[in-house]
Amino acid sequence: MARLFLIAALTAFLSIAFANAQDDRSQAIDAARNEFVELRKTIEQNDDVDVSALEERLRVLRDAARVRLTNIDRELSAFEVRASALGPAPGENDPPESAELAAERAAIAEDLARLNGQKNLVNANIREANDLLARLSAGRIETFYGKLTARGDSPLSPAVWGPGFTAAADTVKKVGAYFTRWGESRSGVGGGLSQAVFFVALALLAAVLIFGPVNRWIMRTFSEEIAKHDASPARRVLVAGLKMLARAIPGLIGGFIVMETLRAQGILTDQGETPARALWFALIIYLLVSGFLSGLFAPANPKWRIAPIDAERARTISFLINAIVLVFGAKILITAILTVMNTAPELSRLIAAFVAVVISVLLFLLCRTRLWRGAASLGLADEAPDATTMSASAPEERRPLYWRFVRRVGRALAAGMIAAALTGYVDLAEFAASRIYYLSIIAAFAWFIRAILVELASVLWRRREESEELSKEEATRRFHNIRFWNGLVANTLLIIATAPAILVLAGVPPTAVRDGFRQALFGFNIGGVQVPSLANIFFAILVFIAVMLLTRIVQRSFRAGPFAHSSVDPGVQNSLITLIGYAGLLIAIFAGISTVGFDLSNLALIAGALSVGIGFGLQSIVNNFVSGLILLFERPIKVGDWIVTTSGEGTVKRISVRSTEIETFDRSSIIVPNSELISSTVTNWTHRNKIGRVKVPIGVAYGSDVEKVKEILLRCAHEHPLIVRYPEPFVTWQDFGASSLDFDLRAYLADISSGLTVRTELRFAIYKAFAEEGIEIPFPQRDVHVKSWPKLAQPKDS
Repeated sequence: MARLFLIAALTAFLSIAFANAQDDRSQAIDAARNEFVELRKTIEQNDDVDVSALEERLRVLRDAARVRLTNIDRELSAFEVRASALGPAPGENDPPESAELAAERAAIAEDLARLNGQKNLVNANIREANDLLARLSAGRIETFYGKLTARGDSPLSPAVWGPGFTAAADTVKKVGAYFTRWGESRSGVGGGLSQAVFFVALALLAAVLIFGPVNRWIMRTFSEEIAKHDASPARRVLVAGLKMLARAIPGLIGGFIVMETLRAQGILTDQGETPARALWFALIIYLLVSGFLSGLFAPANPKWRIAPIDAERARTISFLINAIVLVFGAKILITAILTVMNTAPELSRLIAAFVAVVISVLLFLLCRTRLWRGAASLGLADEAPDATTMSASAPEERRPLYWRFVRRVGRALAAGMIAAALTGYVDLAEFAASRIYYLSIIAAFAWFIRAILVELASVLWRRREESEELSKEEATRRFHNIRFWNGLVANTLLIIATAPAILVLAGVPPTAVRDGFRQALFGFNIGGVQVPSLANIFFAILVFIAVMLLTRIVQRSFRAGPFAHSSVDPGVQNSLITLIGYAGLLIAIFAGISTVGFDLSNLALIAGALSVGIGFGLQSIVNNFVSGLILLFERPIKVGDWIVTTSGEGTVKRISVRSTEIETFDRSSIIVPNSELISSTVTNWTHRNKIGRVKVPIGVAYGSDVEKVKEILLRCAHEHPLIVRYPEPFVTWQDFGASSLDFDLRAYLADISSGLTVRTELRFAIYKAFAEEGIEIPFPQRDVHVKSWPKLAQPKDS
């Protein structure tokens, strides 16, 4: 009694606590809804608002709503489990349930209704937060592009040069004062200023000298070893990547040494940290680009050149691109210095205009250079073009639409940026120049990574295909197909990876990009329907691929392990391996669907809908599918059997779900529906074993010694090595023919598949033996006896 009282009290306490928690949550949801209404009024009525603060508050409210939504979903799952444990409610004709059970069912239904209502309200709050954030982001983009299109003073105007020179002189003084303060701070410390300068100079010398040994070690250890082999597309890309690493790694190590030395000597204060990092960043970009160009053009070794152009044009293009990188790197450094020194904006505009004009001129000259030449002029005409050269081995005249369009657009952009910078649209010109610079770097390295991925996958696939005996045409076709799909997958992954950076470069706020990709990755709600996230879809694809790979591994393990060391019939082995493949496919499909979040219980609805289709249009497909399963389980025929059907005769090559492939003795393929093999008569010469009987009919002339004929036939049968001794061969006298005495020689073979060869060889032997023994093999004859002569045909008396 005490225990029952304790359980009742605990249940009442939990009910009160749950009700209080529900009330608190409802109040929090209502409060968030009211705050969203106030925030929307603030955004709509006030033009001058703190956008950053509003976005931060909206994200806080949205994150809190997402936490509530997670808790609500968890509680909904728990109540749904309790409801399912109660079973279905009684129908009209069913006996009523107990009052306690009915009360509990009603309470659960009430709680489910309350939780679903809260879930709808929370989803509405999340949608409201996303809508307001999108509105703020759109306002930011509009403001950003509005500033870009605003016209200021032209850099050619004398009114701009005066403040600009004044700001430049002031900046130089501030930089000098910065180093003067540092020198004064080091005067009374340790070895003084001279020791600090010595350590800094030593670090700079070490950073410069480290380039040679590291570069030579990487090239000697890896690149030269690869260069000993043929210059295949994959090896060209690999060597180009090593050249990039050979230049970038010393820059990283040397820059780290210099940065730490400057920090240890007190040069890098909070004010000097930003310019130093900007210089290091510009240096790394320059080293990567120069390494990339060195691998792309390979001026010293045309055999390893990825882009088929001559050395002179390669040097010109490399010079122009490196110049653009150096100019932009200097601009990054100067901008960082001006920012930390709080320089007047007139100087920043002058520098931005100057850099935009210089980069535009270099870009114009670059687009005037014809980048590609025909492969024939380089001695590469015998090499097939590959994906790494982007089909550049074809002459430019064969690709006028693409390359001419790119060059014309580049020249037009360069001219437009020069005009914009000189007419006062400095921000627009600087924006265009910087975006072209960064997008070109992103595109170049994305292309390089794509080439590595495609070539690596192609090499792995080629090694896998080497184990299969394929014709040259089939191997080439498969290789090009796998390159296409590898390229498609690589392109998709690179687009997804680079899309955030491209959107930020286009002016979209990073917070908006982060929110958009977060919604895409973690799913979003449309009209109450939860759209699966990209992360779940990608994970589901990985799960499907993993299960299928595991299935293939299991199949190969059985084929190379137990089946290879057992006496199980090859047809049985093939059936079991095929069934393992089908089972793995079903498991992979269900696992992938479950990972996406699809409720497998809904498959009952799909199965009901399919049953209608099966009743009308899918009967033959289902019939063939079931017949295929029967063939695999019952095995009336198996792979390798010699069968005769109404569709033809041949050897079974493959049994699939829908049909069976039969290869005729003429090497043609017959695709027979599985239902035909189940419902029709099939002759299987090798069903239980391969023993079979051959029959050789022979006719001899009347008057021949029939006993001798029998003896010769049996001797020929016994002398043939492929004819078994048991059952013994025998001779049958079939009939007295019109022109011959007809005999049959019948013998058994251990392998009936050699029956045609045995019959042919027996005929040769019988013909030779009959000729030696003087037994005649007659040809058809017919005697015509005329009993009377027609009167009309009788000759007249002369």
